[in-house]
Amino acid sequence: MNQPLASKPDITMVRGRLITTSLEVAERFGKNHRDVLRAVRNLECSESFRRRNFAPTFQEIPGPKNSMRQEPMFHITRDGFAFLAMGFTGKEAAQWKECFLETFNRMEQSLRATRTMRAIRMEETLFTDHPRWETIRDALEIGYPMETILRLTGYKSPSSIRRQARAMERYGLLERRKGWKERARWRVPRLDPT
Repeated sequence: MNQPLASKPDITMVRGRLITTSLEVAERFGKNHRDVLRAVRNLECSESFRRRNFAPTFQEIPGPKNSMRQEPMFHITRDGFAFLAMGFTGKEAAQWKECFLETFNRMEQSLRATRTMRAIRMEETLFTDHPRWETIRDALEIGYPMETILRLTGYKSPSSIRRQARAMERYGLLERRKGWKERARWRVPRLDPT
């Protein structure tokens, strides 16, 4: 192995997805990069899985006289990494697989927590800007009759409540239930538990 196992693999965010690169995999597993590229190209997976999890790209390498050349590489997702690494064997390879997957897990958990906090802050801001929205949202979620919601909020017509509900839907505070009747057709979206 080229690197001590104490160092963590390089996993970054690219276009909203956590990725590593074929260069990083080659370095951490002590393989030639061209062998990792060949392994990715020879994986026996569906074409749709390959497109989702192995994005071909290039790395710019400085050449003589200030020239640049492009070396092929792949951006690899967590699923792509797991699929590729199945073919790597040995005790050190097993340790690196575990290290990569732990790093992916830790970063995904951190991202989920950040997204959840961002959603909570946005919700608080919207409810501050629109004081009756929280009452409308909770009443619609419970399934209160329209007359009760009108009385709780001070609105005069059901169309006002529906208009506010559609506005909250645009912000992700409510979502429509498919196939439900008028009273219980809205619900509060659930945060991703995973």
